[in-house]
Amino acid sequence: MKESTLPTIEDQYIASYQQRKSSTASTWLLAMKESALGQFKALGLPTISNEEWRFTNIAPFKKNLILPAVQTPARSGEPNQIRQYLAAADAPVIVLLDGFYSEELSSIPAQAGFTLQHYSAASKVEPSDAMKAAMQEVQSAAGKQPFAALNLAMMENFVTLEIPAGAQIQSPVHIVHLSRHASGTQGRMSYPALFVHAGAGSSVTLVEVFSGSNENIYGVTSTTGVVIREGATVDHVRIQREGGKAFHFGSLAVRQERKSRYTAFSLALGGAIARTDVVIKIDGDECETMLDGLYVTAKEQLIDHHTFIEHLRPNCSSREIFKGIVAGKSRAVFNGKIYVHREAQGTDSKQTNKNLLLSDEATVDTKPQLEIFADDVKCTHGATVGGLDAAALFYLESRAIGEDAARDLLTLGFASEVTSFIHNETIRRFVDTLIIAQLQATVTHTALPEIVH
Repeated sequence: MKESTLPTIEDQYIASYQQRKSSTASTWLLAMKESALGQFKALGLPTISNEEWRFTNIAPFKKNLILPAVQTPARSGEPNQIRQYLAAADAPVIVLLDGFYSEELSSIPAQAGFTLQHYSAASKVEPSDAMKAAMQEVQSAAGKQPFAALNLAMMENFVTLEIPAGAQIQSPVHIVHLSRHASGTQGRMSYPALFVHAGAGSSVTLVEVFSGSNENIYGVTSTTGVVIREGATVDHVRIQREGGKAFHFGSLAVRQERKSRYTAFSLALGGAIARTDVVIKIDGDECETMLDGLYVTAKEQLIDHHTFIEHLRPNCSSREIFKGIVAGKSRAVFNGKIYVHREAQGTDSKQTNKNLLLSDEATVDTKPQLEIFADDVKCTHGATVGGLDAAALFYLESRAIGEDAARDLLTLGFASEVTSFIHNETIRRFVDTLIIAQLQATVTHTALPEIVH
């Protein structure tokens, strides 16, 4: 008698894809989704035997197979709820509710200066070639990122943002990814996708926020693709403040062209397990790239950042600074790689990861890397893991500041250094407020002052 074989987690996701496949009307989109499904099949869900996932055990996620979210209308009170996620009250707002564009919750001024389009799998309308280029960046990254591949295969809805050549968008564009309460204790898995094309000479500030319920288990597998044309500038702030029981797997893929500028700041606070994969291709000469971030972990959280900055062209600069505050029984993972091709002469690249360890039971795994094939470069990298500075503590205590207050002030100072890199003052204040609230809720013991830069 032949022994029965239970379906794997991957089999169940593939079966879910097959059930939803018939709703895809566009032959172009179907071809892309089929390709992504092939990537997912080849990769499978990661295990700790995979070098890139050695310190990030997703076994708890696998025990909670989460059904795909379905599109539902906005509920009473949700329009007011959106306000808490906005750095600027009068800014354009794009809301993806459980991964689906919500026209009811979004607010785009008539003279916004950019073009927003949203697509469903049932639509036969295809995005522009410019947008397909942004999607291609994500699909390229998905060849090594199983959750990005899963997102592209499973997404039923996606949003595109077109910044015309020469346009200067003054107000920061907010994109809110909201996972709402489920009817029971188990949430759903959403697949939000955003694709951005910044035309030549344009400039825009993007603020992406990911948030959801603290009361139930849910999952988010997100992708964001950005193409930045010649001479364009994109400032990008990503805030991950998922619920405490959430599983968050985010992918960001960026390609820069000649003389473009990309600055990004990542704030990671929430989730039971949260991982962000960032791939930046510097594919034009004289580009400038800045990638910074802060993560705060407590209790039994696991927050992971994997970054890859690829220098393909000469005379470009990149700077990367990530800092972490790690407490309780939590774990933080940072893996950053700078890859300099032979053609990328004149590259100036710096990468730093600093971690403040506040508990003997907390763990940090950090691995900054350089791979250089060019001769004329200036590249440095480094990482530190340690506790609060004893001399600084003694100095504050000698000024009649209590031990707890001194420790808390030094912790806040450690965090504030990296947020100073956020250019927009309104957004910087908003991020600082979130950090203070998170520290007071999870790490510190005394009231914290405002951050002064």
